[in-house]
Amino acid sequence: MKWTHDGLAEDLASHLRGNTDRMVWTDMQLGPAGSSRPDVYALPKSYSRFQPIAYECKVSTSDFRADVTKGKYTDYLKFAAGVVFACPAGLLKKEDIPAGAGLMVRGPDGWRSLKKPALSKCESLPRDAWMKLLIDGSRRDIERQELQKDRVCRSLNEYLALQKIRAEFGEVVAAAIRDHRNQTTHHLADLKNRIVTQSAMLEGDLQRIEEKRRQARKHVDDHCSKLLADLAAVVGMEPDAEQVYEMGSRLRDMITLAQADTTIKELRSIIRSMQYGFNQFRDAEAVIDAAQGEKVAA
Repeated sequence: MKWTHDGLAEDLASHLRGNTDRMVWTDMQLGPAGSSRPDVYALPKSYSRFQPIAYECKVSTSDFRADVTKGKYTDYLKFAAGVVFACPAGLLKKEDIPAGAGLMVRGPDGWRSLKKPALSKCESLPRDAWMKLLIDGSRRDIERQELQKDRVCRSLNEYLALQKIRAEFGEVVAAAIRDHRNQTTHHLADLKNRIVTQSAMLEGDLQRIEEKRRQARKHVDDHCSKLLADLAAVVGMEPDAEQVYEMGSRLRDMITLAQADTTIKELRSIIRSMQYGFNQFRDAEAVIDAAQGEKVAA
């Protein structure tokens, strides 16, 4: 159970009130305005043993450590013979509790004491503290008893009303519940069938998607294998995937040679063009010389 601070304090107060030899108050400020106030304060009904106990409730270790570091709990010793820390079971251990203080824990079976406090001498309380306990404390106690009475009456009235409804409308209500249960059962069965059908359809979709992925991978693998075989044929090697890097190196060498061969071919073409032009020039010069010779002879 997840306890709140106020819920734990009220539960502890109810537990302490179960022992009729104690008077119990909650959240009573016994000092001046602004002073610390114990979550629960219990006073034994004894004329000879005046040993009031202040209880400090904790639902988190950080709150407990902050309280201990500041020494807030020691303020209660002005009005109490001892101080007891109260918390849900498992939150604190005896070793965590400062010297002189006690520890009570709330488990599934109720409250139990793990460490008793060291009780100091407490002669009496200041007049103002007594007045607060008598006047404010009595008012709160009356309000608490009235609230408890209202809860009991409400619970009793609800129980009687339910009994009356069962007596007058038992068969009708039972039939309505039975019909509703049958409808719910049919609805759940239909919903289950729909879920099974949807699951089967999704499973089929997943299988089709996986088959398409497998085919795509095979197509890529086949294409890569063909490219590898073509490359191996070009460079004069066997199509071995482990020799891909060697094939690439040989292909780069062949490209370099091919580029060099192309350059040579271009130079030869230029030379042939130059030679052709020189021959044309030489033939033209011979024609000119011949024409001049004929002119002189004439």
